[in-house]
Amino acid sequence: MIMHRAADHRRQALRINIRLCRLVLLAAASLLITSFLCLIVMYGQLEVLDDQPFFISDTPSSRQQIKADGSKKDWPPTLNVYTEPIASHDIWYEDPSAQAPKPKQPLPHRSPRSYDLTKLSFPQISLTSQETTSNICKSIPTFLPIDDFGTTIKDPYLPWIHDIFLSHDKSQVHILAQNRRRCHTGKNHQEEMKYWEGQLALFQPVALKRLVNTTNFNADDTVKYRLSTHEEADTDASETRFRCRFKVVDYALQTYTYAGETLSTYPFNYEFVNWRKRKKSMLEDGKEQSYFWLSPLIFHCPIPKPLLKYATKSQLLLDIVPIRTPSRRNDRDGYFFHEGHGGPMTFNASKAFGDDYVVPDTNDSGRWENLPVCALKSASDGKEQAVASIKSDEEKPHQLVACTWTSALHQRRGNERRISDGKSRLREWITFHLEAGFDHMYIFDNTGANPEIFRLKNEADPDFGNATADKVKDDLSSVTNLFPASKVTRIDWPATICNNNRPAHDDPGERSSQYAAEAACRMRYGSDTTWMSSMDPDEYFIPMGNYTSWKQILDKVDRDEGRKILKFRSTRARPLLSALEPTYDEGVKECTKEMGKTHNQCLTKKAENTYLETYNCEYIKSPKPERFARAMKQMYRPGKSNLMSHTREYHISRPLFLMTRFPDFVLSHFVHYSTVTTDLATEKQHTQGNFIQDVTTNAKRERFVDDELNEGVLIHAKTTVPAETFSRETMCKLNAPSNCLVGIPCPDHVPFNDALHTKNVFHDENGEFCNCWMNRKVENYWLPKLKAALSKIGSVD
Repeated sequence: MIMHRAADHRRQALRINIRLCRLVLLAAASLLITSFLCLIVMYGQLEVLDDQPFFISDTPSSRQQIKADGSKKDWPPTLNVYTEPIASHDIWYEDPSAQAPKPKQPLPHRSPRSYDLTKLSFPQISLTSQETTSNICKSIPTFLPIDDFGTTIKDPYLPWIHDIFLSHDKSQVHILAQNRRRCHTGKNHQEEMKYWEGQLALFQPVALKRLVNTTNFNADDTVKYRLSTHEEADTDASETRFRCRFKVVDYALQTYTYAGETLSTYPFNYEFVNWRKRKKSMLEDGKEQSYFWLSPLIFHCPIPKPLLKYATKSQLLLDIVPIRTPSRRNDRDGYFFHEGHGGPMTFNASKAFGDDYVVPDTNDSGRWENLPVCALKSASDGKEQAVASIKSDEEKPHQLVACTWTSALHQRRGNERRISDGKSRLREWITFHLEAGFDHMYIFDNTGANPEIFRLKNEADPDFGNATADKVKDDLSSVTNLFPASKVTRIDWPATICNNNRPAHDDPGERSSQYAAEAACRMRYGSDTTWMSSMDPDEYFIPMGNYTSWKQILDKVDRDEGRKILKFRSTRARPLLSALEPTYDEGVKECTKEMGKTHNQCLTKKAENTYLETYNCEYIKSPKPERFARAMKQMYRPGKSNLMSHTREYHISRPLFLMTRFPDFVLSHFVHYSTVTTDLATEKQHTQGNFIQDVTTNAKRERFVDDELNEGVLIHAKTTVPAETFSRETMCKLNAPSNCLVGIPCPDHVPFNDALHTKNVFHDENGEFCNCWMNRKVENYWLPKLKAALSKIGSVD
């Protein structure tokens, strides 16, 4: 009996244990299924925007942590710059002290730490409210610490940012930087050029492979990258250079939260373009810095899809973290190309970087932090852009626009002459070109740079206050406000030029602010126009012959020729002696009253005359000889800022990258030249037939305007300052030893001989000296039209 009871107890216990095991197994299975579903959900957060992978950090724990930090110590979000010590890069090189140090192979790992970084904060960009952020975005170049770069901000691997804004289709952020290494060159600046060599690395793509932490892959800073070959690289990481980290701002809760990361793209491959131009390396070591296409640096940060809704609401912030590697001296290190480029694949990434070079974490890296993402205004209605940027010519609001970088006053190259007629010139220049068929004029106002220029020279500035004045007292708005907003846009652009020396100087100048403004104009407004031109307010594009508008000429070019660039030769016009009047300037020895007692009195433009009227005398008669092509100006069809859209294609087991191309042409322009076109940037994989390295001028794409009498001409009415008229007594006569700088017009029938124009031998039928030829279309048609238009426009203060 007792034995049966014991057996019953054992059977009952066994049944209970079996039930418990079943429950445990069921719970384990449920947990496994739940875990699997969680993994699916987690991986579901890995979105793809045009094949751009990015990571979203939106878990409760991560949001709570960042929210707490933001509310307690980090509000409001403020622009910060973190710099790395230059010595931290020495580990890369065999001999860091060498003028051109050679990288070790494989590249040694750097281990920077957050406590090694220098943090710089710029409270002028403190985003306290949505309204404040919107106001900052309206003039973002005014707030960026551009002039602090190279002085306060010293890190050769950070981009020298001059402008940042949202693309027209809201899909990405455009960043415009300048190459700081070009600021000072020559034998006296060798160490400075070496210091800033990292700037060239920013133009050179690297390839990356993600190392994903699958247990917590979506948390902040847990996505790691290693340097890789093109073959190993992730879809979006074959040609990149920057990590683009986005944050969303909640002004009501006073928080900002990390929300996703993408990798930067280039508008074209700078290294490939440099190779096609047959340059041995991207690094110029001497005095002359002639690689103009390496002056502005343009790159883009794709925006994750879930964040697009914040892009136009001033709620999106961007951190830019450069991927740091030594710059490639192509003649020594090779070219980092894949087979689709068509160039030499001579840079061995596996050998150069090894197989395990992991990019440092963001918090341990130098970077730009909390840059506001700013939307542009539409050219057609003044509202934020919300339309696709791919437009046909008919859909674009403008056919022809002009860009200029100018100031109320400025210093000529070398700073030896100060010109203060900027306002009156601009008023006339805008008026003329609107009459001549231009739809819109974009004015990049550099007046705000003048206080800094005079402060650096420790001089008083009578127009803008004393040498310690902090704020500019004037700008060009008194001119631009005379015109409708539909015709003229003023962009405050106070960045100073980093070097204003003449080209022949031992340290040739890099007018960084001007070059950045030109690139910004094309990037900001190029998609709204069919044709564009960059010029100075002393340059006039004159329709000639039977033409009364540039639109008539461009319609014909588009219809009959299909060309993309029109080029104009440029020479400096002379001010007509009859249009000048005597003046004194006690600050210039040639023009003092005492000097005027015994010598010719200095001359200046008569107040009642227009500048075009005063300078309507070309000392090189049209058509201008070929040798004046060097100082050309152009009208061109601007290319898109987001030319390259990478997608993966497999071909012979190799990943290639396709570029989505649009019907535009000029991708980079530099004062006189179209330095990069779609022809030049086109890789072998996108061509039909034979691919060759050389890209010469294509006559089907561009031409000079040779018929200057019947089609169009450029008049350069550069100011002749009063002191330059002092020598006319000895120079404005036959066989004088040097140039006469005032204009004494020749009769139209007097022939021009280019070989003799410096000999002062031209004369009229009476044997009287003459040195220039007037433009009769200007005299008889354009001047009356210009004066009539000016009479309807208010004067400037």
